[in-house]
Parts: sequence; structure tokens; C-alpha cells
Amino acid sequence: MKKIILFLSFLLTSMLSFGQKPILFEGTKQLVFQQSIYFIDSSKVAGPNEVNQAIHEGKGFAGVLDLDYTKYPVWVYLKVLNKSKSNRLTITIENPLIDSAALFLINDSPLPYQQNYLGEGYKNRALAGTYIRFNLPSEIGDTSTFLLKVSGTEQMLLPFSIQTEKESLSSSMERNLIYGIFIGVVLVMFFYNLFVFFSTRDQNYFYYILYILFIGLGQATLSGHIYALLLGDYAVLHKLSIVVLPAMSGVTAILFIQHFLQVEKFEPKLNKALWVVLVSYGLAAFVRIIGYHQISARMMDSIGLPGAALVYIIAIRIYKKGVKSAIYFIIAWTVFIIGVALFVLRNFGLVPLTPITTYTLPFGAAIEVALLSFALANKINTLQSEKSEKEKEVMIAMLENERLVREQNEILEHKVKERTTELYQSNNQLSEAITNLRNTQTQLIEQEKMASLGQLTAGIAHEINNPINFVTSNISPLKRDIKMLTDLIHALEEQVGLEGSIEEKKAKIESLKEEIDYEYLQEELGFLLKGIDDGAHRTSEIVKGLRIFARQDEDALLEADLIEGINSTLVILNNQLAGIKIEKDMPTHLPIQCYPGKLNQVFLNLLSNAIYAIHERHKDSENGLIIIKVEQQEDDVFIKLEDNGTGMSEEVKNKVFEPFFTTKPVGDGTGLGMSIVFKTIEMHHGKIKVESQLGKGTSFEIILKKSINQTSKNV
Repeated sequence: MKKIILFLSFLLTSMLSFGQKPILFEGTKQLVFQQSIYFIDSSKVAGPNEVNQAIHEGKGFAGVLDLDYTKYPVWVYLKVLNKSKSNRLTITIENPLIDSAALFLINDSPLPYQQNYLGEGYKNRALAGTYIRFNLPSEIGDTSTFLLKVSGTEQMLLPFSIQTEKESLSSSMERNLIYGIFIGVVLVMFFYNLFVFFSTRDQNYFYYILYILFIGLGQATLSGHIYALLLGDYAVLHKLSIVVLPAMSGVTAILFIQHFLQVEKFEPKLNKALWVVLVSYGLAAFVRIIGYHQISARMMDSIGLPGAALVYIIAIRIYKKGVKSAIYFIIAWTVFIIGVALFVLRNFGLVPLTPITTYTLPFGAAIEVALLSFALANKINTLQSEKSEKEKEVMIAMLENERLVREQNEILEHKVKERTTELYQSNNQLSEAITNLRNTQTQLIEQEKMASLGQLTAGIAHEINNPINFVTSNISPLKRDIKMLTDLIHALEEQVGLEGSIEEKKAKIESLKEEIDYEYLQEELGFLLKGIDDGAHRTSEIVKGLRIFARQDEDALLEADLIEGINSTLVILNNQLAGIKIEKDMPTHLPIQCYPGKLNQVFLNLLSNAIYAIHERHKDSENGLIIIKVEQQEDDVFIKLEDNGTGMSEEVKNKVFEPFFTTKPVGDGTGLGMSIVFKTIEMHHGKIKVESQLGKGTSFEIILKKSINQTSKNV
């Protein structure tokens, strides 16, 4: 808004003529407006004498406040007639964003009389203050001519003022005091609203305290106080803060406006336009950070007026829709805009130079912050009043409901008495039905176990028959070999009793050994004995596995070896594992508290289904694979059984634990196996998960506790 007013004023001043007259200074602060001549040095190397000559040749132009953005140095030609009572005058450039300035005396030394550079730091300024100030050597009654050389990357806004040295120092202190009060007000409002936020947790206060923070930092940056107080030795950070902090105040202002006025609710289309403004502010800050100073400043200029107008339109439209708190926002926003306008008009001399017009910016911002705090407080009070009204309505509704409930209770009590007798009768019938159902369930489970045992009997008989046959088949050749050894011993005994030399007897013995092939006979005897030993050991393992699997302590909660149970099940199923590779990743022993017989039945059912699915997919090939993985994590035991069988569809997977559900042909399955698995795992206070892909395989994961409650009920 400030930039737009300056631009309109520039159009006015550009029509004025050169007509340079001395600036008549009579002792009070005077703004330099049309009494100066400007020259832009496009060569960047011109000295004061060259500039003086160019101005006298008519190459300058009449003084204006706003020279827009320029990358060239700007020279200002001034004539001052000192009619005051002091010969110690001061000229002030009332723009804290100037990068550098130098003062030259005409017809004096060609070197700068005084200079100030941003890069030298705030502490090196000859005259302290947020504005660049120079002492003017001017005798009382004399007319002095000066040249000012000004450079900067921000908008070349050049409001000059002339004062006595004493008055200049007093003005600087007064300005610091005013901005100190402003910063104090901002801090008070910041901490007050921060306290309210922590008390109410209202999101509006969160965005408002961010807005207060950044509006305070933004104003303090544009006034030069951030540079003077914090960044005096960090010129680069100061240049960044000129756009970044005001941009952040714009971003937080939009966020606050969106939540305070509930723009998305009342004006959803205009809310999108607010997001465009917010993103534009963010982009302007980003562009400044990556080094494009002029572009970022241009972006801020272009956002200002449309953004302010958009906010006005939104606030007015929402106020017309009955949101009373919007009027506070409209007033606060208007006060701030009026402050900006009065500040700019004062610089152009269109309003009188008074303390009010001099400090309208901090006054406007402080009043805006205070009014918005009142607006928030009013909104909270309104919300509390609305909440109280709603609570009253709810209380009335609750009393009415209580009356209706009381009447209904009387009716229901009568009906309950009538139904109680019926329920007693139904309960007795249900108890009998449940007892029958439990008996039936027990019978079905026993039938499933017997069916599983019947299917395994032939395989177990075959498994035992193989090692026994291996033993019996080795008996006959073992007898034959033992007889040959006995015959050899008898022949040796006969040789001992015969007469003859030792050499003849040795030759006879060797002849007998060769006749029966003694060395081969020894190897054959070892082989036959090993075969008999292996057959007997294999038979013992099968019997041991069968004993472990078929243990009779199903109803007792015991500590049993989980790995032993899995291995015994594999022994029982060994006859069905032809062409199937078993990969095991499990410890040697893992004792857990469980019902061993029931848990073995779980492993049998899962492995039997896996074997069936693999045979269905791979037929007689040897590509079948079952992976068994067992691991313990703290008090949990994870058992995973994975196969590469036919897999299941999503529909089948969802029904797999339902009683009597089976995908096997009639006669191959009862449909109770997986139901028993689920009930058994549930009895162990465990969990079972299933993952399956049709045509790829199935994975079951069982999670058990190492120790379960001793009072667990049996299925």
C-alpha cells in the first residue's frame, strides 16, 4: 500500500520543473521535497565535480522521493540557506534501508567529507542512529552547496530532513523511544496472548502470536532497529531480513485471517485466493534468500495492494454473513492502513509534520495488534456464551429425555416381568441345547482325530516296515558269513594239530583265506551289522516320535519341548513327504507351557494341509518345499509354516477357520481340522495369521506365550 501511494506521488512530482532554489532553514525540522536536484550516474564512476558540472548543464531532474529500484548511484544536489541560530546543522536520510551514502562539499576537497557504508557495520557510523545522518558545515546566514551520493539495492526512497544538530539528536532519541514503546507493546501482547494460548489451546491464538512476532520483527527491520540492535555486524543477514521478515508477517497474517474469520467455511473461493497470496509471500522470501534482492522486493510490492484489498473484501463479506468478530478485524486493519497512508503523505508534505504523522507506522501497527487481541477475546467470549446456551439447551433436552425414560422404564418394567418367565423357560432349553452341542462338538473333534490317525496308520506301518525289512534282509547273509568264519576257525584248528613246517602251515592258512575271500567277508560283515543297527535305530525313532505325538496328557497344562513336538510330527508324516524338501530354522530345544497333545494336533493339521496342497500343485515332481521357522522374542514364541502349494483365494482364506469348511473332495476331509487349530491356539491365548496367494503358496504364523495362565479353560 505504501509503495502504491509513493508511486502516485512520483507521477505528481515528475511534472514539476527544475527551478532550484536554496532550502531556507529557519531552525525547525524541514523535509526536503522539491528543493533538490537528482542525477543518476549510469557510469558508476563519476566524481563530485563531474556530477556538479552535469547538473549545471541541465542533466539532472527535480527532487522526488521515490526513484524506484536502480543499480546506479544517485547524486542529490542541495543548496541550504542557514537562517537559524546555529551553525551546526544535520541532514538525515529517513530511509534505514540505504546501503551507503557519502556527503561532498562543492568547491572543496574532491574526497568525501563524510560517508556511511552498510558493510562497515553499525558501530562504525559517525553519527549513531537507525537513519544515516551527516553534519552540514553551514555558517549562520550563508548559503552552502552539497552533493549526496546514495546507493542501495532496495527501492531508492529518499526523504531528506534538515535539523539542528541538537534537534537531530533529540529526534533520534525520540524515534528510538517510540519504537521502544512499540516493541514493548508487541512483546506484552505476544506474551499475553501466548499465556492465553496455553490456557485455552485455541488455534486462533497460535497463529496470532506468530503474527504478532513477525509483524513486530518486520516493523523493527524496516525501521532499522533490528540492524542497529542485533545485526549491526552482519550486513548480509540484514539484507535478507528486509524482505524475509515482512514476508513472514504476511504469511502468518494470512494464516491468522483464515482461522479467525473462518474463511474456508464462509468464503471457500476467496480462501483459495488467500492461499495464492500466502504462497506469493513465501516465494518472495525464498527469492530473497537465494540472492535476487530486486525481484523479491518487486514481488512484495506487487502483493501488497491486492492482498490488502482481498482481505478487506473477505472481512466485509463475512461480517455481512453475521460474523460479528469480523468488525473488529476490519477496524484494526483500517487503522493499520491509515497509519501507512499518513506516513507516506507526510513524506510528500501533503499532511503537516507532527509527532502523530511521523510515527503513524508503529502507532498503527501497535493499535492493530491491540484491537486484534480484543477481537480474539471477544470471539472467545462469544464462543463461551454460545457454549453456555448450547449447554442449557442440552440440559433441557436431558431433563426431557429423563422424563421420557422414566415413563418408558415403567412400561418396560411391566414387560420385563412378563418376559422373565419366558426367558427362564428359554434359558433352560438353551442350557440343554448347549450341553448337547458341547457333546456333539467333543464327538466331532474325536472323530477328526481318529480320521487323522486312520490316515496316518498305513504310513506309520510302512515307515516301521521298511527298517524292519532292512534288518530281516540282512540276517541271512549275516548267518552265511558267520558260518564261513566258523569254518575258517575249524580249519585253522586242524592245521595246528598237523605236522609240518610253519611256512607250510602259513601257506595253507593263506590258501583258506583266499578261498573264502576273507577281506571282503570282513567288509560285508561290517556293512550288514551297520544296516541292522540303522534299521533298529530308525524303528526306535519312529516309535519314540509316535509316543511323543500320541501322548495322553492332552488336558494337562505342562512344560513341553516345542521343537520335540514339531520333529515328532514330521516323523509321523515322513511317509507323505516324498518329493518335498523340509527346511528348518529353529533352535535345538524350546520349552514352553502348553497342552502338548493338542499342540501336536495343530502341527499335524497344518503340515497335512501343506503336504496336500503341494501334491495338488506339483504332483509327483520333487519341487515341493515346506519351511518351518521358530524363534523366540522375549516372552513370545513365533512359529511360521510356509509351503509352495496351490495357495488360497481371498474368499477361501476368509473361511479357512470356519467349522466344516473344506476345499478337499468328499471323503478326503471333514472340514474340522483348521477349526480345531484355531480353537487350540485360542485356548493357548495365542494368535494365528494366514497369508496366501493363489498358485504360489500359503504361510501360517502362530504366536504363543512361553507361559500361559494356569487357570486356562480346556476346549
